[in-house]
Amino acid sequence: MNVFPPMLNERLFVPFLDEVDGTLCLPASATAAEIAAQTTLYQLRFPLLLDESLPLRDQITATTHASASCRFGPFCDNILGMNWRLPSGRIARIGERVVKTTTGYDWLRFLLHSGSRFGEPTDYVVRLRPDCGFTVVALFEGTYTALENGVSQLLHSGWMHWWDAVDFITDATGSKVRVVVHCVPSEAAIFVRQLERIASSIHAHFTLHQPTSPPFDGLPDLVLKTTVDRVQSLASELSREVERSIAFCYCGVLHLYLKPGVNLTERIHALAQKVAPELHDIGGDWYSRWLPAMPPTITESPWLQTLEQAIHDTCTP
Repeated sequence: MNVFPPMLNERLFVPFLDEVDGTLCLPASATAAEIAAQTTLYQLRFPLLLDESLPLRDQITATTHASASCRFGPFCDNILGMNWRLPSGRIARIGERVVKTTTGYDWLRFLLHSGSRFGEPTDYVVRLRPDCGFTVVALFEGTYTALENGVSQLLHSGWMHWWDAVDFITDATGSKVRVVVHCVPSEAAIFVRQLERIASSIHAHFTLHQPTSPPFDGLPDLVLKTTVDRVQSLASELSREVERSIAFCYCGVLHLYLKPGVNLTERIHALAQKVAPELHDIGGDWYSRWLPAMPPTITESPWLQTLEQAIHDTCTP
């Protein structure tokens, strides 16, 4: 079983920016500022960012989704290729420079979600998006029912494809829905009027902000994958047990942020175990960057052992 065929060093990805295809190869250690420094000149951006200063590798390790996944999908759909360092130290090239090159098993998705068992990324090839130069953040505040109706309207209209993010946020100040729009400045008023109409129809308080960049929410302590129709109510149910929660309404993903302090891992584990039965019943899951990976199932374990042996055999001279 030759999982990784022999590759010459020149087959590895080298740093590049393709302004025509909108792709960029950069170190896994790159930060938001370093990405912007390479892309802004070409009016391009990488919108799936959680933190302003932490490496992209840490952000992808922490979760499968970011706020802008509402429009652009999860991380794994926006990473086209990687240079991957195997446990032996050898670096292999995974994927290509284009969105889809082959059919079959998705090695990128598997490796990105495998923790450190099979090595670590050294470089990513990421898919960029147009930078239109203007971002608007709209906040809806009101009763839970009003916000629930607002989310439904936001997600069930033709405008849905224009929202970078539709997030239901709970924190010490209460609950709110955050909508992020990225567009050319001359079109901003069109989107604002539509958002104002929705706010008026649900009797919600509406405010606008024009930040210089999309919001950075930081890395979540616990990630829950549930269903779209359940994510908002789950966020509300757990609001008293966390400092802040952000529900990605289109994706059915919930980011939970716990209050810092002692016994953080114990508190995260207790919260995860509380919701795990319900999540598993509907095909969902949970994950925390603070906790060790769940042990493989009886079915998965032999397959993973075979894969590890195959990688070892391939990398041994």
